[in-house]
Amino acid sequence: MDELSCPRCRMTKYRNPSLKLLINTCGHALCEACVELTFTRESGACPDCGRTLRKNGFRIQMFEDTKVDKEVDIRKAVLKIYNKLESDFSNLNDFNDYLEEIEEIVFNLESGINEKQTRERMAQYKQDNESLIRKNQAFLHQQRSMFKEELEREEREKQVRAIVQGQIDQENESTRKRNHEELINDLSTNTSMSSHEVLEKHKRLKLNEEQSRIVQESVQERIAVGGFNMAGSLATAGSVAPPIDETPSEAYEFRPIVVDLTGPDVPNKQHLLNFGYMDHVREATSRDVGGGYSSLLTCKKALNEAFSGLFFNSASLASHVM
Repeated sequence: MDELSCPRCRMTKYRNPSLKLLINTCGHALCEACVELTFTRESGACPDCGRTLRKNGFRIQMFEDTKVDKEVDIRKAVLKIYNKLESDFSNLNDFNDYLEEIEEIVFNLESGINEKQTRERMAQYKQDNESLIRKNQAFLHQQRSMFKEELEREEREKQVRAIVQGQIDQENESTRKRNHEELINDLSTNTSMSSHEVLEKHKRLKLNEEQSRIVQESVQERIAVGGFNMAGSLATAGSVAPPIDETPSEAYEFRPIVVDLTGPDVPNKQHLLNFGYMDHVREATSRDVGGGYSSLLTCKKALNEAFSGLFFNSASLASHVM
């Protein structure tokens, strides 16, 4: 990014480290000083391409390649109009064709290929689908709002957890200092107990306090998080459970999978054992069996792969397809 320079005044990052390049919809960059100088009014012509631009349309260049910034702006503008969802189509192929149409429009506008016809095509599409565009815009806005609220809720919970944890740490530190002072005091003043008995007593007290502290931390965290959930956030904790769907449904019925190997069937277990199929298969040890290995299963798998496709006939397959 140090090699960036303004194409109009040739100011570089090296000469002015605080240089900021601004870019508009045409994809040509100018520094802030050149924008203020060139666009003294609300609109003006781009020094590179001559296109009429609005001054408030300039934004900070995000990428080193201005073509990427231009594509981002074009894609945002196109997706404001072409905002159909997959649910708006009867099948996946139509939705994929719609996505390809969007990419074609973005490419044409970015490359300047049939730009006039493409913009007319967009205007006609906007006119024909105005109600659906507004509907999808409202839906997408609602989704973004819900996502934003969810992020804000998570941030609030994070802050609450940090506050609660800070209070717990402070209490633990105070308890630790108090226990240490009590231990020193008992060791120096207690005459009825030996030092070993005093240490054992404080160990038991410390263990009980540790168990109580763990329970207290869990309760405080649940209360802190549950408070926000009950305040109307998007979280499900603390809210009313959704109603159970009691619509009657058919019971599941297992149906064995029928596989056509286009070849002879694999012999059963007794046939494999009696006719020497297992003579050349490594016998499973106790360790193999514990790991799930079965010599019989391995033999069946090898025969299945060997028999598969032996009866395959391309001519009969072609006639069947026709």
